[in-house]
Amino acid sequence: MFDVLVIGAGLSGLQAAYTAQQAGLSVAVIEARNRVGGKVWSVPLASGRGCVDLGAAWINDTLQPRIWNYVQRFGLKVVKQRLDGRAVMQETKDTRFEFPFGVTPDFTPEEKQNLEYIRDHIQAESLKSGLSSAEVDSVTLDQYVRQLGALPKTIQMVNLWSRVMHGVESTEQSAAWFIDYCRRNCGLLAIRADDSSGGQYMRFQDGAMTIATRMAGLLGESNIHLSSPVVSIINDRTHVVVTTADGKTFTGKKCILSVPSTMYREFNISPHLPRPVREVTDGTVLGDYNKAIVCYDRPWWRDLGFNGYFASYAGPIILARDTSVDEKRNYTLTCFVNGQKGREWSRLLPHERRAVVLQQIAVAFNVGKDSEAYRPIEMFDQIWQHEQFSRGALCPVTTVGHLTGYAPVYGKPVGNLHFVGTEYSSEWKGYMEGALCSGEQGAKEVITALHIAPGAKL
Repeated sequence: MFDVLVIGAGLSGLQAAYTAQQAGLSVAVIEARNRVGGKVWSVPLASGRGCVDLGAAWINDTLQPRIWNYVQRFGLKVVKQRLDGRAVMQETKDTRFEFPFGVTPDFTPEEKQNLEYIRDHIQAESLKSGLSSAEVDSVTLDQYVRQLGALPKTIQMVNLWSRVMHGVESTEQSAAWFIDYCRRNCGLLAIRADDSSGGQYMRFQDGAMTIATRMAGLLGESNIHLSSPVVSIINDRTHVVVTTADGKTFTGKKCILSVPSTMYREFNISPHLPRPVREVTDGTVLGDYNKAIVCYDRPWWRDLGFNGYFASYAGPIILARDTSVDEKRNYTLTCFVNGQKGREWSRLLPHERRAVVLQQIAVAFNVGKDSEAYRPIEMFDQIWQHEQFSRGALCPVTTVGHLTGYAPVYGKPVGNLHFVGTEYSSEWKGYMEGALCSGEQGAKEVITALHIAPGAKL
């Protein structure tokens, strides 16, 4: 019998297993995929110019100490997000304007004042401690900003934030959930920032998955069981029995479930999770969070004075960034195709998805049919909803009213079953840092439970 079973070898699961192992506990990590990392997934380029990150990519060296400690420990190289140059806002499929990156787009004075008022209000709310009220949780983000007097362009911008950050529309998440997400991430402004003050400051030269593979090395490969999808979990009074699709059975004193809560219903947990836990977790949804990564022989957009950033209300790309690694001659634009626009795009055939992405890049940077925009050397698209063991990204969003209504049970242990994941993190929820934070917290919870006085009731 193991001391701890960990289901899921994403960063949360790996961190939970490593923290438990460092405390002297025996661990077994059970992973459905044939690789570690979960939604951290880097794939090599056929050109030999490094790799691209289909999943999590950005970190911060001063605001995210856990991930940065691993960067230093493993001696990994990073690249700062490129900011030099003009940005682009695409208002409709046919209208666009350019603006200096890092400032409010050049709306009319009234529109600009209104947007900044709403932004500053949410920023102030997100810096307050504790959950928002049940009243704020009972309305959608869209309703919330309308009640604050948001004008049409502000409503569009808030919806863009919702799409970019969570892969859902502002009508599909509660205002309290959005504010709480910002609260756990140093505020709205930090989430949106691409400089040293925010979450999109740095990337890995050799891909974010390097962190996962190196962490797996610390654990020891013999302790990680890949290609083993879990089909049942028996949460007994004194232990947990986990059975996998390939016929393996694992028994542990405690079990840490490191998968999105949206997927708990698929694990055949016996006895059933308590009704309130099932109600809140069955109600969570994973957003439509997709990437189209376009690789070029050279960064042609820089020659035109652009930094590679553009945002769009029209879609299907709702935001793009220059994610090049110049040291490897890897020149890429990473395009996010999220929310309702992402749902529609994901239903297209592969060649259709490619065509609309290239056309929108050309429109955004105001270039013609003969442009290099239409001549990538490689291209990837990653639709996370199609991933059997992810079903979306970044982290589950609770149903309107559930965040406050189920706060006493959401993410809390049930018998010998404990829950971790970036969705539960108190810091940098939705980021790699949040995954590490939750894994560490969950393992400490288990360590405390296993080291109680003999004879005490678990």
